[in-house]
Formats: sequence, structure tokens, C-alpha cells
Amino acid sequence: MKKAVNYLFILMSCIVLFGCSDEYDDSYLRGEIDKIKTEIESLKKQTSSLETIVDALNKGKVITSVDALSDNKGYKITFNDATSIDVLNGAKAPVVGVKESEGTYYWTITTDGQTDYLKDKEGNKLPVSGPKITIDSEGYWTAGGVRIKDANGELVKAQGDSFFQEINDDEDTVEFVFADGTSIVIPKSSGTFLSFDVSSVVFNAGQSQRLKFKFANIKSIEVVSKPAGWSTNIHIPDKYVNVVAPQDGYGFGEIKLQGIDKNGLTFIAIVKVSIAGKGYSALDGVLILNEGNMTTENGSLIFISPEGQLFDRVYYSSNGTELGNAAQDLFIYNGKTYIISQNGKTNALGNGFENDGILIVANSETLKKEASYNDELTSLSWPTHVAVLDEENIFIRDNNGVHLFNSTTKALTLITGTTGANKNRMAVADNKVFVPIGSKLVVLEKGKTDVAHTINMGAAISGVIKSKDGNIWVSTTGSPNKISKVSSKDYSVIKANEITVGKVGAGWGATPGITAKGDTLYYSNASTTIYRHIFSTGESKEMVNAKSFVSNANIVYNTIAVHPRTGKVYLNTMKGYGWDFLVNSISVFDLDGAEPVLSNNYQNYTHFPAGIFFPANFQ
Repeated sequence: MKKAVNYLFILMSCIVLFGCSDEYDDSYLRGEIDKIKTEIESLKKQTSSLETIVDALNKGKVITSVDALSDNKGYKITFNDATSIDVLNGAKAPVVGVKESEGTYYWTITTDGQTDYLKDKEGNKLPVSGPKITIDSEGYWTAGGVRIKDANGELVKAQGDSFFQEINDDEDTVEFVFADGTSIVIPKSSGTFLSFDVSSVVFNAGQSQRLKFKFANIKSIEVVSKPAGWSTNIHIPDKYVNVVAPQDGYGFGEIKLQGIDKNGLTFIAIVKVSIAGKGYSALDGVLILNEGNMTTENGSLIFISPEGQLFDRVYYSSNGTELGNAAQDLFIYNGKTYIISQNGKTNALGNGFENDGILIVANSETLKKEASYNDELTSLSWPTHVAVLDEENIFIRDNNGVHLFNSTTKALTLITGTTGANKNRMAVADNKVFVPIGSKLVVLEKGKTDVAHTINMGAAISGVIKSKDGNIWVSTTGSPNKISKVSSKDYSVIKANEITVGKVGAGWGATPGITAKGDTLYYSNASTTIYRHIFSTGESKEMVNAKSFVSNANIVYNTIAVHPRTGKVYLNTMKGYGWDFLVNSISVFDLDGAEPVLSNNYQNYTHFPAGIFFPANFQ
């Protein structure tokens, strides 16, 4: 692990900061980086879980439920205030830990086998309830935002898998056993509970529904919070809350029910409520797919209406359920939206997640789920992209190549000759699928489990997209960089233009290095600088550096996209990794005039955006 973490910083400097060689196949390194990032995020989550346990002990909370995680990797613990945590069983404790002294738990650090209390500048021990302990974007432990040093004066890198070696669950208590054998014991609720019968409910605008709840040994119950515009009326004898959704709008929120037991302990029950929307297939609309955080949250979908209004988590709003863990790609065909996720219902650490699975098929207009597939696709290795010719010909790219999935028979077949397929989008034109594999563009056809045709582009392909006239745009990163138009019928190169300003690389991202409106193409080489190439004239030009307009635009997360009707260029950026990913922007540029204009900047909505999609591109 230590060696791998050291590699991380070298590789990230090469791949993220400098881009390295566009021809270099860094798929293995990307996999290693993804693995390390996953381990670090897991340890962050475990740190937060430990703080929650200590807080529960200090505040006299009780545990209302203990549920085993998938593959016996640990437990989901829910407390009386409705907070919940995942506690993983571990074999290797991190160097940062906790220890009790005179009734208070303090942070510790272990150096060369010797454990000491962490202390502040004044020499005081740091209580778990004190300064926030976490891991920064480069993988170092921090306390209150300052990097921790060990007894040798060295900065401390994050290693380990869990603070706990086991969880002992009996009838009355739950014991959390630390790696050193010490433990924290928290009582169970002893038959006292308050809960809704369902976890989420979808309403139509203006609709009224009765949401039932159950309780025992509770003296008083009241609704303590609800979303703005919603109304509630509680009926305790019949154990329901009458809920009325507002007449207008989309959106989701929570209704929180609070009960007090005879000892004055507060119990909370939460139900998520949302309003189903429509209009998501509008030709001037925009969809932005979020990966989510692979260790803590599922994917989600953002919709920006033709009027420019942003609606967050619209798939959840329409279904009351979530997209799969680490959502990756989206394709629209015949009024249906296909969404693929990397992990589905089991995240990269093997923990179970509540969601609709690896491949979801939803109505494009309303986003109501029509079908979902998980168990049928668990043999895939980190699926990343999807393209659809019909229900019996769904093409899914993973680490092994491209697979043909028949959603009618549930048959999944690896297509011969697709090994090494780029981690990037596939394009559909002339009822065929075009897949980049290194410097080759391969063609896949309906019902065939081998490659129908291969086109050698002569240099590494960074992007493949459909052109307005039904052919294929291909960007390559050789010397020089090029944009070519390839016939979707006879596979000839119709024309190839050299790029004289900037480069057309896709960086480490999984979206094409080019984007097009007609014969006007944009590219950024995965940077904040946006370039334009007019294919008919061969002119390349730098248009704008987003840093001049957008604060905290430090990392471009996947590449730019131009709306094929409005001509607006969309760019997703964020401040950094760690929790800085929550500081982000969806920036919309109008580049048609003499000077660039930032026409919109939506802040702090994305969660690792996997891509920008326009319904108009799937017509």
C-alpha cells in the first residue's frame, strides 16, 4: 500500500497536471489510481463513522437497528436520531486511532509501534469531538486542516482499512472492538422505535398521500421539518401523516418525524419525498450525469431546462430510487434513456448500496424507470460506456472490451476483437457502433459478436462522435493532432484537418476530446482553455480560458461539450479532490460574439460529473 500511495503522487503529477504523452496507454495506472482513491475515501468514511460512534456514546444515544453489509464486510448501524453509519471489519488499522482517558476519547498516532496522543501546538490532547480529523486531496492525514506529523516529524499518509477488528451484536448492546482490543459499547433501544413504513415516496404535483408510520414506547410525536411548499397533517391514532405536494415544480426533500420517549430521548423517522417531473427530452435541454462518490453515494442526474433552470437529482425525483454507484455514461434511443454505472449495487469496496443497478432504462420524457439490470451484468469488469441500436443490441464497454447485451434474453457476450477498447464514448451512426481502440476505429453491427470492420487512424484516438450529416468525427493525438471526418457507410476518410492551435487530447477523462455543432468543433485538451476549429476552413483558434471567469476552476472533470442547437459550450470544473470536489461549477459560455461571455455558472451541484449530454444529439 505504501508503495502504491507513493506512486499515486508521481502518476497524478504526470497524468493530471502535465497530461503526459497522448499516445501513452495509461489504463493500468488509471486503475491503480482509482483503487488508491477508493481506499482513501473509504478510510475517510470510517473516520467519520468513528466520530459518530463517540458522539453517540457522549450524548447517550441508542441503536435502533443493526444490518449486515453485503459479503459480511461489516454492518450498517442506525441510531435513534436517524443517523446511520457503515462500520467495516478490518485487518489493518490506520496509524491514526483513538484512546479513552478519564472518560474522554482522544485521537492517537502510532509511530514505530509506539502509540501516543495527538496534540495541538500548546501540547493539549485532541479530543475526537474537537478539530476535524480527515484526509486531504493528496492522501495525508490532517487535523483542523493542518497535516499531522508523526513522532519522527514526518507527514503521515493514509493507510489501513478500518479502525475496528469486529462488531459484537447482542440482544441489548452493540460492542465496537478497536484494533488494539479496547471497545465502545452502546445500548440498543429496547423495543422503543419510530419509523415510516417506506423510505421514499414520489408525488405528482399537488397530490395528497397518507404516509403511514409505526412506533412503540413513544410519548409525543410531531412533524419537525418538511420541504418548502409542502404541507403535512399528522394523525397519531391512525399512525399516518397526510402529505400534500406543491402544485408547481420538481424537486425532492425530507419529512422528519420526531418522537420523545419516557426518558426524554429523541427518536427521528425520515421519509424522502419528491415530485415527478417531465420534459427531460426537450431538445434544448441539458443532462449532466454525476458519478457520485464511490464509497459514500450513488450516481445522480442533473437537468438544465431550455430556460436555463437547473433541477438536481431528477432521476431520484421521478422514481424515489437512485442510479447505480459510480454512474458513467448515458445513451438515448427510441424514447428511452440508458444509464450505465461502474459498480451498480455493490461499490468498489464490496459494500452493498441501495439503488436500481448497473444498467437502468428510463422513459426519456419523464425519467420513470422502465427496466433495470444488475445480476445479469455482474460479470462485467467496471463497465463505463453504453451505446444502443435496439433492445436486443445494447453495447457495453468494460475493462475487457465491448459486450453485446440482449435485454430480451439477458444474454451477454464479449465481442471478439474489442479487447483494449478505449475508456471513452462509443458513437452510433448508420445503425452501427463505432468504437475507438488505440489508433483503430472498429465498427460493430447488430447481432454480430465480432468486429465488422476496422479503420486505422494512424494515431491514438481521443474522441469519436457522430456528425450532423450522419458521419463520424474522429480526433487523434499524433504529430500533428488531427480532426478527421470518416464516412459511416464506406469507412473512408472524407477529410482530415491538422490542428494548429492547442491539442485535442481527452486527458485522463472518459469523454471525447472533441465536441461539435455542425462543422464547428470545440476542444480543450482537458484543460480550462477552450479552442474552436471550423472544419470547412481549417481555422483553429483559442477562444477563452475559463479561469478568467470562474473561481476555483482548478480541475476539469471530463471534457467540454457544445450544445448542437444553441451553440453554448458547457464546462465542468471543481476546486480539488478530497472534500473540495463539493466546490464546483457548471459553466456555460457563449462564444459566438467578438468576446467570450459567461452566460451561466451553476455552482456546487456536481458530484464528480461523468459527462454532459444533450437530448438533441440523439435525434
